[in-house]
Amino acid sequence: MPRLTASPRNVRRLGALGAVACIALGLGLQLLDRSPILDVLGSILYVVLVGLLVLLVRPTIPEFVVASVAFAIATAIELLQLTGIPDSIGAVVPLAPLVLGSAFDPIDLVAYVGGAVLLFLLLHVITRLTRDVPTSGVADESIR
Repeated sequence: MPRLTASPRNVRRLGALGAVACIALGLGLQLLDRSPILDVLGSILYVVLVGLLVLLVRPTIPEFVVASVAFAIATAIELLQLTGIPDSIGAVVPLAPLVLGSAFDPIDLVAYVGGAVLLFLLLHVITRLTRDVPTSGVADESIR
């Protein structure tokens, strides 16, 4: 029986849809009054968005690797905020603070772990939804 594999094209489609949803939710959060809960939700969405963008580039990477890469990128950007470089870029590029942040917050690092876990689960669902149906003509009862 051929092994079921996720279709890269379909993975990209769902990944793009998820990325657009993350951007919309993230921008929506920017319109609300700032609170610690909204900051954590924004940090979680940030990791999910980064992971979905990684997925668009390489749709065949295992879920755990995508989640790990997204966590590493978000953490690196958070730590970069300790240098003041994001502030300098933000002074020149007005939308840069939305991507690079503005101030280091150790709580964000904890939220990134939650984002990586959520991303892993979301990627698992995307992979399951985009499985190719085997072409052998005989359906296995386990995949119905």
